[in-house]
Amino acid sequence: MKVGLSPLKFFNFLAFLSLVGVFVFLPSLPGKEPAAVKSATTANLYLPQAKLDAADPPVVSAQAVYIFDPDSGTAIYEKNSLARTYPASTTKLMTALVALKTYELNQVLTVKTAKNADGQSIDLARGDQLTVENLLYGLLVDSGNDAAVTLAENYPGGYNQFIAKMNDQARKLGLTGTNFANVAGFENPDHYTTARDLTLIAREAIANAAIRKIVSTKEVVFYDITGKKRFAFESTNKLLGLPGVRGLKTGWTPASGECLVTLVTRDGKSILLTVLNSTDRFGESEKLIDWVYANYDWTTI
Repeated sequence: MKVGLSPLKFFNFLAFLSLVGVFVFLPSLPGKEPAAVKSATTANLYLPQAKLDAADPPVVSAQAVYIFDPDSGTAIYEKNSLARTYPASTTKLMTALVALKTYELNQVLTVKTAKNADGQSIDLARGDQLTVENLLYGLLVDSGNDAAVTLAENYPGGYNQFIAKMNDQARKLGLTGTNFANVAGFENPDHYTTARDLTLIAREAIANAAIRKIVSTKEVVFYDITGKKRFAFESTNKLLGLPGVRGLKTGWTPASGECLVTLVTRDGKSILLTVLNSTDRFGESEKLIDWVYANYDWTTI
């Protein structure tokens, strides 16, 4: 009895390996990113496909847009997605990622120079002591610049080393259009990202259960470690509460315009949506979300 594959079976086996290679070893194909760790959605893998009668995307003011399926790594829609722009407070997604790679959630940090953190603040004062988890709530729910600075100033090596770690993480994610010069999103010519890069940062962020929990929080109350100083905030993300919206992060400066990164899951299918330099980030994001789910089907691989 012969042992082995017939020529036809061997050819079919090679074809199968080639197909696997397309999905696993060639992540740079147009519209295809490396498959994500499945943390935000379902156990099955689906590919989004435009319907035959799909409508054109809505016209939006946003300078840059990127819509992406984080599970299959498929780009759904883009507008100027590689254009460099100011990220404003969406920067804090990377700040949170580096913090979680550095600290334990229950680790207590001491506020050092909170008064030097201009703009949005959770009213930290020098000497306040809070857990990392509560600082992350202040960072991602109320977008506190002082929370961002506190996380960075407690980093081994200090504030500048924390920023270096943010840029190192960006390089590890393969982001070629991103550079960080601060931890909060202050305007700086050397502080920029793209809609695509920011979406991939968000994709990395939602792999972390703590971040997913925090960014989906509409209201939060916590205290410093003495139990005497109370902090109460409502999320800056006005889309929370809409069907399937699970976060993620807002941002605004005069130069960046309105920025928003959104995670949505409907019927087990998730998208990440980034709009940068918009005049109506919430309204335009909602229109784009509804457009995707009305005009795309997900097919099981």
